[in-house]
Amino acid sequence: MNKASSVESPNKSSGIRLATLDDAPAILRIFQHCDLFATKGRRQQHVNLIDVMDWIDSITEAHPMLVCEKHGDVIAWCSIEPFYGLPAFDAASEISLYVNPEEQGKGVGTQLIQHLEMLRAELGFNHLIAYIYASNVESQGFFKRQGFEQWGLLPNIAQSEGVKENVLLFGREF
Repeated sequence: MNKASSVESPNKSSGIRLATLDDAPAILRIFQHCDLFATKGRRQQHVNLIDVMDWIDSITEAHPMLVCEKHGDVIAWCSIEPFYGLPAFDAASEISLYVNPEEQGKGVGTQLIQHLEMLRAELGFNHLIAYIYASNVESQGFFKRQGFEQWGLLPNIAQSEGVKENVLLFGREF
């Protein structure tokens, strides 16, 4: 991927670009504010700065992590990862997308999805799959508005400190 032309936004006060290690603290902070179990003080307390740095270090041209900035501050991030470890699934990617709570509902998530769509041929995906907690109706609504449909249910698969949560699979074929 041509990092300069494919990822940079023409607007200097905000834009989308590839994540760097310097973005790790902001990415972690956004993740901790948005993840269901983290906001309840559970499961994701074990995700730390080193984990996020590993996420950033593992990005590839086909599976980037993008950040959206506003006035130089990271306000959202999005990554796509391989969906499954077999070659038959290479054209499918798992998407993760997190927007700082103060910026939710302002089109930032839509901007990230549209940016991925523009890069789809370069990135080589035909399907995007999102895992969403069943209780996260806001996220479900967001992905539905982006053309995703519910493709499956994983009952009680997310567990932490005795709390269980269903996870829904949302997908979109391009």
